Amino acid sequence: MLKKKHILVIDDDKKLGNLLKSFLNEKGYLVDLAENTKVAKNKMLNIAFDILILDVMLPVESGLTFASILRKKNNNVPIFMLSAMGDTNDRITGLKIGVDEYLSKPFEPEELLLRIENVIKRNSFSTKEINAVKLGIFHFHINERKLILNSNSIKLTTKECNVMLYLYKKIRDDVAREELAKNINVSTRSVDVLVKRLREKILSLPNSKNILLTSRGIGYRLDP
Repeated sequence: MLKKKHILVIDDDKKLGNLLKSFLNEKGYLVDLAENTKVAKNKMLNIAFDILILDVMLPVESGLTFASILRKKNNNVPIFMLSAMGDTNDRITGLKIGVDEYLSKPFEPEELLLRIENVIKRNSFSTKEINAVKLGIFHFHINERKLILNSNSIKLTTKECNVMLYLYKKIRDDVAREELAKNINVSTRSVDVLVKRLREKILSLPNSKNILLTSRGIGYRLDP
């Protein structure tokens, strides 16, 4: 059974949020609501959302500012930006930041659904194509579950590889222990054991350095 995609709608328009939640639930998606970016950040500490639907005009911190912060942290979660104004400058700024889709209010829910499905298909294809990534001084060969430094390498277990992959998706971003545990299907205690073992393996390589950092009171961060 395929895991349902989880969407976070960040909009202070509660009526629109509830309408989108009802519509997307009917289409088979899980949906959480947040009325501002502070609530969104708290939810994102515990849940790895597949898509964010983000309004430009939000109280305290704008959607554009929030999207910019996420991209600077190398958080590549797909972002759908909503704007009541249809402002060309907002659209251009959003695209420069790295927003994936842009919709002007009012919009047809079916159009939003089609765009969501297209982004999911595109990301699924891209993930299958990734085989090796560079992590600072290391090369991470995913299919072979191998981390290479110069002419030396270490072999990772499937669970260790899953830890690396998930942290890589949120590279340089703090990831809660609970979130990591949930997404690799282990207990929080097992996460600590896996990270400790991974660090020992990584540091066993000649001229190595620690890239798995502890975020005090939160969890872990991959910082190559």
